[in-house]
Amino acid sequence: MLSPRWWCRLCVFLAAFSLMFSGPSFAGSGEEKESQKDKEMKESYLRALPYPGGQKDETDLVRMNAIRSWYLLTYPTGVLPSMAWDKAKQHVKDNVIDAAPWPGQPLRAHGGAMDKAAIAPGTNTWVAYGPQPLDSVGTTNNAYQYGIVSGRISVGGLAVDPVNANVAYAGFVAGGLWKTTNLLSGSVTWTPLWDDKDFVTQSAGAIEISPADNNVLYVGTGDFDANDQFGAGIMKSTDAGATWTQLGLDVFTPYSPSLPVGGNRWPNQNIRTIKVDPNNANNVLAGTRYDLYISHDAGSTWQICGFGNNYTNPIVTNLTVNTINRISSIYLDGRGGTTTAYVAVGYYANSANGDNGVYRFTVPSTGCPVWPSGFTTLFGGFPASTGNGVNNASGGSITGRTDLAGGMGADGHLTLYAQVSKATDQTLEGTYVLRPDSGATTWTKLTGSTTLKDCANGAGSTGQDWYDLYIAVDPSNDKTIYTGHIDTFKSTVDATYTSMTSTDLTNVYATSCPSYGKVHPDQHAFAFVPGTAGATILLGNDGGIFKNTNRGDVAAWSQLNNSINTNQFYAGQIGKDFANGTQWWFGGMQDNGNSSWDSSKADLTSTGRSVGGDGFFTAFDVLAGTEAAGWWITEYTYGSVYCSKNSGANGPFSSGCGPNAYTGTADWSTPLQMDTLHCTNSICRNLILGEDYVWLAGAFGTQKPTWKKVSANLTKGGSADSIITVNLAPNEPKAAVVGTSDGKVWFSENIYTGTSCTQAAANTSTFACTPNTGATWRDVDSTNAVLPNRAVLGVAHDPTSFRTVYAAVGGFDDNTLTTPGHVFQFIWNGTTWTRANKTGNLPDVPAASVVVNPLNRKQVFVGTYFGFYFTDDIDAVVPVWTRYQWGLPNTVIQYLTVDRGPAATPFAGTTLMAFTYGRGVYAIKLPTGGASFPIH
Repeated sequence: MLSPRWWCRLCVFLAAFSLMFSGPSFAGSGEEKESQKDKEMKESYLRALPYPGGQKDETDLVRMNAIRSWYLLTYPTGVLPSMAWDKAKQHVKDNVIDAAPWPGQPLRAHGGAMDKAAIAPGTNTWVAYGPQPLDSVGTTNNAYQYGIVSGRISVGGLAVDPVNANVAYAGFVAGGLWKTTNLLSGSVTWTPLWDDKDFVTQSAGAIEISPADNNVLYVGTGDFDANDQFGAGIMKSTDAGATWTQLGLDVFTPYSPSLPVGGNRWPNQNIRTIKVDPNNANNVLAGTRYDLYISHDAGSTWQICGFGNNYTNPIVTNLTVNTINRISSIYLDGRGGTTTAYVAVGYYANSANGDNGVYRFTVPSTGCPVWPSGFTTLFGGFPASTGNGVNNASGGSITGRTDLAGGMGADGHLTLYAQVSKATDQTLEGTYVLRPDSGATTWTKLTGSTTLKDCANGAGSTGQDWYDLYIAVDPSNDKTIYTGHIDTFKSTVDATYTSMTSTDLTNVYATSCPSYGKVHPDQHAFAFVPGTAGATILLGNDGGIFKNTNRGDVAAWSQLNNSINTNQFYAGQIGKDFANGTQWWFGGMQDNGNSSWDSSKADLTSTGRSVGGDGFFTAFDVLAGTEAAGWWITEYTYGSVYCSKNSGANGPFSSGCGPNAYTGTADWSTPLQMDTLHCTNSICRNLILGEDYVWLAGAFGTQKPTWKKVSANLTKGGSADSIITVNLAPNEPKAAVVGTSDGKVWFSENIYTGTSCTQAAANTSTFACTPNTGATWRDVDSTNAVLPNRAVLGVAHDPTSFRTVYAAVGGFDDNTLTTPGHVFQFIWNGTTWTRANKTGNLPDVPAASVVVNPLNRKQVFVGTYFGFYFTDDIDAVVPVWTRYQWGLPNTVIQYLTVDRGPAATPFAGTTLMAFTYGRGVYAIKLPTGGASFPIH
């Protein structure tokens, strides 16, 4: 839970966005009114405002993360260019060479003496270092414990082959699509299917196996639930996942060019559900965050199907009604040779829910069903005013997100269930039933459907149905249903379909219950395993994949995450001499807290540490640090810093380890770095942290770091912006560079003082630095004449000249047309700056991190949202960048870092480490002797 102090800061942050979005449209909309996109973004920010009494639930934080991601992608215009990722793919194909494998010895086998690297970083390929999986129990404290977990499963992200029950597919929100061929075994293993270097997305969900051919798969892309990842169409395979074709390239991507330029284009079409007509496999229906689409040629072409009262079609100009057809569920009934579609519209918030409700139509052989004559509206029995086209704020319905499921009753009639949330606050509204075969069009709300208790008869965990919601009907008994919220519940419906009783199967927050700790919270996907008559079920949530072999018996849960590395990292730190000595890494993840791994472990299982929820930047003393010694520092949201020192195997981690009182706005992921190069001979203690201001620690108190503010406000003054990246210079302990979310880079060469705070004294017993509260900071480009006015996601120093700094810039060139580029070099000669765009042939995608090889200052590495690149000559006027994906999936490279070198040469690192947002941690050995990488 967030403290009132953090909520106050969040209020300031959101108030600024409220003002920003209440005015005219973003640049490029061409209209002097708030566009649909603006309203959606504004509503997202306002929805994240704190509830009375504090934070309502953790998904307020999930929402804030998605909002922040969008802001960093689109600042300053709020516009995401059309088909950005596909354009990048084509640009790389046309303009960027793929490197051949680096020279060097083959990889060493896993294992060996513990004083050596247990898993050698590749000399010619990236090597995965987990978490594979993450042990959220281990020695974790200050957090709930959920056993062995992985990253977040997408909505609709589980499917089992109807012909071969050993085969199943799992889609992760940022970790790609995975397949198992031994689901029924005692040791399930998964293989990633989307690791090819040219894959345009790693966000997989809405998996549909064609009823006509179990080798044909459709997989939707993009994060429907939280909008954390953006989509790139529908991927189709006709050979059980061996090869893939991208469908709907100009339809299901953000700001698709098939729609007109301006404020009437939907922000994205992340896909919730895909259904194939059981009577004609050429008919495919896709439900997205913004409308229903139909294909009649197995996905080759698509058309939008508008319907509803006061429906707002994105193709229609001058929209005035803010209703959104968010397709939250589709159920197809193929009996009798014709297919009937039941489609639920379920926009989660009350500002755009006027069309929410359930609609029925016959799937046409061509085109779309015609509104209103081709539809039957099934609103009866739902809350008053459902589907009347009037949003709740104006007296309309409270109906929110709605999920559908169906099954056949013992009488041979169809039974439909609808799990309904409230648009007013996204809490549970209830479970409704409809048996339409006799002509019924009115739903019955099941008595007891809002009474969901945990095992101790306390309130079961629901309350965030905008984010985690599903319903499934047992194929062997239509009176047994499963619903997913924060917890998963199993319900039994009475013989007359009027009431239900429920059991909490997971009890994720009820620590005294026998199922606590066996399943992670936040349920997104569910699947029955064919051939087991409903006895075996699969569950997908924020912690990965779980199986139950006894119809939901609370004691029958097991995790299936051992072979999966899909954790979403924000940042992390690598240990010393990683290629030769004991290996350490320590990082922070989305919704799975913080974890560390070291080479004393027998496999790649990492250990959860400090607080749960979201974890961000981490730091540890590479000289004194073991799990039982030295300083260990973690973060929660908005700069809430925790620390531990010499306190047993894992803490305890104490709160309040950051600055006592921030004077500005700390970012969601507050940048923090420990200087591991400039230490005494036994301890590292210099720390830098950025909010609007820069804070330093040069000494530690008895229990916690002592912080001093050493800068003025380095943002442009907007309350929503802050410092988001920091870096300490390798060859000068008093130099630092920082970057902000509003396009600023600042440099200082006197952040510390002290006669023993010198390069020469570093790593001796006399080394000591005192934060300089009068430090001088220089704006590298005060007018943004060269540096784009976009979010600066990464900064770095030349390892031999601290006055040469680099910036990795996010966003897209379309948003700053006169100042394009993603990598920049700035050189201070003591009087003036030399500024240069070093982007060269890099694709136009956000550059998230930049690092210079400490063994070769001309060799620079860049991690982007679309791959990893290097140049051998950063001094060239137009550097030539080469892509290097050997062993590395094409995922978001969120953070790059280099280790401290061997004891004899502490400034000569051995290993480059990448913390990715969706595929865990990777490392590769740096070329030695200044060697360049060979290319094809």
